[in-house]
Amino acid sequence: MRERAKVPLPRRFGIGPIRVTGVEDDTITMVVPLTRSKFESDGGCSATLIGSSADAPAHWDLTCRSAEKVTINQMTLTVTDITDKAAIIRIRPAK
Repeated sequence: MRERAKVPLPRRFGIGPIRVTGVEDDTITMVVPLTRSKFESDGGCSATLIGSSADAPAHWDLTCRSAEKVTINQMTLTVTDITDKAAIIRIRPAK
């Protein structure tokens, strides 16, 4: 991984900015802070819920492979491709 990325999102999605924490081989890892408690997934990405603390809100640690997707609150994130330590993700409102 060369650089970490932070992706801001509209408040209506109910999550804070996505932080990409790693891109290795065919996997991308991300941290997604929650501002609401609902979580839905199609089973594609692996997700671990981390509870809130005095220093940070609750968040999901996500690990996704190419073509996997996850829906969190009102946002769907799809990993469209991972190559050469870079990843392309599509973020759109959930249906």
